[in-house]
Formats: sequence, C-alpha cells, structure tokens
Amino acid sequence: MNGYWQKWLFFITSYFPLYCLMIFGKLDYSNDIWFQVRSNYSYFFVLVVFILISIIHSFVLLKGDGSETKKLPKEMAISPESESLMNYVITYITPLLSLKIEDKNSVITNAILFLVIGLIYVGSSATFLNPLLGILGYKIFGVNNLPGAHHLISKLSFDELEKARNNQELVVMLRIGEGVYTIKEKREKNNLTGMKRGL
Repeated sequence: MNGYWQKWLFFITSYFPLYCLMIFGKLDYSNDIWFQVRSNYSYFFVLVVFILISIIHSFVLLKGDGSETKKLPKEMAISPESESLMNYVITYITPLLSLKIEDKNSVITNAILFLVIGLIYVGSSATFLNPLLGILGYKIFGVNNLPGAHHLISKLSFDELEKARNNQELVVMLRIGEGVYTIKEKREKNNLTGMKRGL
C-alpha cells in the first residue's frame, strides 16, 4: 500500500479507544438503545466503520507478513519512550471527547481538529504513537544506530531487548512505517517437536 495512505490508516487506528468511548459515552442505557442508534445513525455508523478499520488494520499489521530475522547491532542504543504515548492520549484524544453531535459547531470544530491532528501525525511519521498497540501490550522505544529505524515497538521489555542485543540473539523485525519497526523474539519451530521426542 502507498506509504502516505498507510500512515492515515495508522492515524485512524490510533484513535480506536476514542471511538469506543464516543459510542458508549453517547448511549443512555436507561432508554431504548436501538432507538438512540437509529436516531443518530450517521454518528454510530462512522464510528463503527473506524473501529472495524482499526481492528482489521492491526490484525494485518501484526500478523507479520514481510518480517525478517536478524541480530541487533552491538552498537545499537535504545531508550523507553512510553510517556510519548500518554502525552498523545492526553493532548489529542481527550479534547475530542467534548464532541456534542447535536451541536453543529461542535461537530465542525472537532472534525477540523481531527483532520489537523491527522495531517500533523502523517507529516511527522508518528506511526509509533498508537494507543491501541499500547493496550495490546506493546512498548515504545527510541533507537539509535539501527539502520533505517528511529523507533521500535515491542512486547519485549527494555532488559529483554538489551539481553537480545548483548547476546546477539536472533529477533524477528517487521517494518510497519517510516523508520518504525516491531520486534519480537524468534521462536524456534522445532522446539516443541524436540521436546515431544525427548519425552
């Protein structure tokens, strides 16, 4: 897929928690839910479409097609940057919760805000800022001296990444954006078979 549109998919996916909050926060559970959905059909339809896009994109992304197995360079340096994700959530997602769909000005203002944030997100290649990946247990690391990369996203801890680098262990890397890679341990396919034979 074209890199530019891939970045927009990342941006849409990064707001997955917001879509859920905007759906559940809008419903009055003491009244007929289906009537509320039908009365605000466009609102709920758009959010459900964005949720489906987020889930499908994340599944395809993390499935690992196109990954490669390699050793991390000895000179590579990493640093945790999870606070960047929290800043993104607080600064950009929270204001959009003020949306009032019955107020035309509120809808227009928030739509413009969403578009502006998207342009900044795509323009700065901030694909590593994704709360959905955080919810799934991934951590963000800044990286130096790893060719073609400025950020890593991984379920491995800082210590585990350092151990893999120091011991020159094989890891599985997947490029998911401009300068952004996911990284995980390489699991030997024959380990389980060997253990069964040993028994």
